This record gives sequence, structure tokens and C-alpha cells, in this order.
Amino acid sequence: MLSLSGSRVDKHNDRNQARTGRGFAGLLVRTAGGASAAASIDCVGVLPSDPVRRSAVASGVKTVILLIFLSALAATIGPRFPLSLQATDFPDFYCAARMLAEGHGHQLYDAGVQRECQAHYAARVGTLYIHPPFEAVLYLSVAWLPLRHAYWLWSVISVAFLGLAARRLTKEALFPWDWRLLLVVWLTFVPLLLCLIQGQDSILLLLLVTLACAALRHGRAFAAGCWLGLGLFKFQLVVPLALLIVLIYGKESRARLAEGFGLVALALAGLSAAICGWSVFTIYPQFLLHLQAQTFAGIIPEAMANVRGLTYLFFHSDQSLWAIAAVSILSVGALVKTLTYWRHVRLTAYRGPTATRQDEFDRAFAYAVLFALLVSYHLNPHDLSLLLLPISVLLHQTLAGARRQLNRSGWMALGLLGVLFLPPLHVWALRADAYALVALPVLLLFLTSGPLIARASSSSSTAE
Repeated sequence: MLSLSGSRVDKHNDRNQARTGRGFAGLLVRTAGGASAAASIDCVGVLPSDPVRRSAVASGVKTVILLIFLSALAATIGPRFPLSLQATDFPDFYCAARMLAEGHGHQLYDAGVQRECQAHYAARVGTLYIHPPFEAVLYLSVAWLPLRHAYWLWSVISVAFLGLAARRLTKEALFPWDWRLLLVVWLTFVPLLLCLIQGQDSILLLLLVTLACAALRHGRAFAAGCWLGLGLFKFQLVVPLALLIVLIYGKESRARLAEGFGLVALALAGLSAAICGWSVFTIYPQFLLHLQAQTFAGIIPEAMANVRGLTYLFFHSDQSLWAIAAVSILSVGALVKTLTYWRHVRLTAYRGPTATRQDEFDRAFAYAVLFALLVSYHLNPHDLSLLLLPISVLLHQTLAGARRQLNRSGWMALGLLGVLFLPPLHVWALRADAYALVALPVLLLFLTSGPLIARASSSSSTAE
């Protein structure tokens, strides 16, 4: 009763002070000397730490670390970028965008015109622009600048895409990891550094796949289909992933995802026709079919870390009947295994709590990304930037499932993830002109990641 009446008196005094013009100062004094003073007595004269302030300070420190790292990375690699620009892929995209800006879209897949444009704007003739027409529109955002300045701006945009992907993934599936520290770690991944150096678009694909994953986690199949549809500039990766998800989901979700994917695909097809004319739907496939006969085609099977690359190393060809049969059989086997694993995940996830269902989905989606990389017909080293999603998810679940101790399964999973992430394998494979061998740890992770992580998680649950 005393405390209640005292509270009423305090409120009445506060009203009087406010009316007399002294309320604001009085309230400040009372707040500092009333509630805080009582707390200081309880804490023996020591003010309690403010969780919000501590969180803000920690967030600021992490941001400073990120900025310092990005500055050091730019200072270290930056001076070498202009010197190596002639050996990058960025002039291909830049010149394609310049052709669009100058009204030569209908000649976009004329190899001779492309080389003339490269000689004029890039002072070199290299690999050709082989992506769909609509992607050249994206590079119009930087093509108004001179080549070197456009290259730097695209690098900044790519890092921004990467930051968005890291932030979204940590928010959805990697709690309590911090996205800024994750971004710093990601920037040490060799395929991603290759993507930045080459001025390529694989980081944008990583962002779109991450957004599709987040949409599916929340049951938004239509939005997921739209995000995947926007990734059709790398259709050899997106189409297997989208088809796999369509095969797995129920009728309603399947229809919504197909609607989103189809709607975006039609819009991009219309944009391509507006750029190059309706003949592009015959010219572009013919261009791709005869691409390997072109000089500097950029089609190097032994550099593809997928089933096709491994087959090429074994048969020394990717056009023979035996090589085609091997690629087909391995791809079908990978599809069957992935479908089986997804069905197992659906059965086990529905029996558990919401957190378990989300973990199972994250693991299954990571598994699907590994499948798409392995069965893709065309894959460059920088395309393995997409591996950052399964590596991060599987590493998070391995560590979370073995908080007290790691069993043999956990150590095996960590070993595979470490082999894929750390630079020595990638650097050696690049120098040996045998980057297709990187597909071996990817394939091993694909074959074992589901059972390994599940076993590690169940062992930890049993131990607890």
C-alpha cells in the first residue's frame, strides 16, 4: 500500500512540475536520481550495464572490423586489378552492354561484331559474351562509365550483393552468427575471389538462391519461383534446382512455384526479344551449340568441378558416347539420391518441432544446391561461389549438433567442409589445370552430408 500511494504521489508531482515548466528538467533529475539510484544501491554503488548499449558497441566493433578488412583487401588486390583487366571476363559483359546502348542488340551473338566491339572498348579480343540477352541490361548500370571505372563500380555492387546474401542467410538459418563476420570469412573463399576478379555474376546468383531459400522457409513458393526465375542468366544451374524443388513439393506449392518461375521467365524472354528481335530464340541456341568451335570460347571441361569435368578427365573427352552415357547415368543417380533424401526429410521433419523442421529444410536445400552444381552442364571455377550456402549451413548445423563434443561423423563433415573452403585445394587445382578434381570433395560431401549431419545431431541430442 505504501509503495502504491508513493507511486501515485510521484505521478502527481510529475504532472505539477510539467505544468509549471519544470517538468522536463525534473523528470530528467528523477530518472537519473530515482530509478537509477535505487538500482545503484542494489548493485553496491555500481551502475548496471546496459544490454542495448553493449550490443551497439559490439555491432560497431564488428562493422569497423569489416570496413578494415575490406579496405585491406582493396589495398592489396586493387592495384593489380587494372593490370589484369585484360585477362578478365568483365570486358565481355561491358561490351555486350555497350552494343545494347548503341542499338546493336540484334547483332549481340555475332562473334565478329562482338570482337570488333571488344577491340574498340577493351583494346583486346577475348572470350565472347555467351549469357542470355536480358543480362546485358544489368550491366548497362555500369557501362556508361569507362571500362576501368565500370569494373570498379561492378566490384562494389558485387560486394553489396554478397553482404545482402550473408545478412539474409544468417537471419534465416545461421543464428546466432553475425553477418559481418560471415562476410569477412566468405571473402577469403577462392572461387568468390575469382568471381570478383573476373567481374562475373555468380555472387548475384548466390543472393537470388539465398532469397529463394528464405522464401521457401516461410512457405512463399511463388516468391521463391520468382527469385529463381531471375537467376536464369545461369540457367544451367537454376533449371536443375527449380525442377528438383518442383518435383519435391506438394501440388499447391508446386503450382505456385511454377507460376512464379514461369512468369519471370516469360518476362525475361520478352525483354530478350525486345533487345535482339524474335529471331534470338533460334540464333542464341545455335550460337551456344557451335560455341566450342570458336576461338577463345571459354569452354574448358577440365576446369569444370562437376560430373562433366570428372568424366572429361577420365575419358579425355566429353563428346564420346561413353562420356555422354557416364554423365547421364551419374546425373540420374544424383537426382534419385536427392529425391530420396528430400522425401526422408519431409517424413522426419513433420514429426518434430518447428525448429527441427527448419533445420531439416536448410540441410535439404543445401543438398539441392550441391546437386545443381554437380549436374550442371557448364560450370566455371567462380560458379562455385554458390557453395558458400551449403558450406555455411552444413557447418552451422555440424557445430550446433555437436556443442559438447564432435563424434566421428562430425569430424568427417568438418574435414570435407574445410577441404572445400580452405585455399590450398583450389590454388593447386588452378595451377595444375585440373580444376575438375575439386568436384571430388563436392561429390563426397553430396554423398555423405545428409547422413553425417543427421548422425551428428542425433548423437548430440542423445548425449544431452
